[in-house]
Amino acid sequence: MNYFKILLTVGVIAFFAACSSLKLEPAQFGWPIESVLKIDKDGFVKEDRHSVSFSTKALFFEETQDSLAYAGKSIRLIRNNEGYYFMTAVDFKNVYVFTVTKNALSLENKIQINETGLINPAFNQRNSFIELLDDTKSYKLTSEGIEEGVK
Repeated sequence: MNYFKILLTVGVIAFFAACSSLKLEPAQFGWPIESVLKIDKDGFVKEDRHSVSFSTKALFFEETQDSLAYAGKSIRLIRNNEGYYFMTAVDFKNVYVFTVTKNALSLENKIQINETGLINPAFNQRNSFIELLDDTKSYKLTSEGIEEGVK
């Protein structure tokens, strides 16, 4: 009887351990192309194709120190294969990298691109990085920063 209890206990533990380690991989979260999102009068953007919406007020305040700087603007948004969101806009000096937390996008990294601001930014999805194009310059971005500098 004692042997049966031990075997049953080991079986139950093994079953629950196997259930808690369920992992679906490999998984890719990247979007093939960027989304250019027009900001509404309340500072929100909405991307129906990917079911994303959020307020941009704090982002514009972080970049410009003006919480109303979003008026009439658009942001550039793309998601890499690891699931990080990359965001920037015309005149931004930085690219912001966000991760998903409960009911929020939380800043993971702020990547300084230049001191004068972006002229015409555009994102492209690549295998191991996000490509940022601006005017005649190209940057390889990861969630940690600029991978290989400017081309």
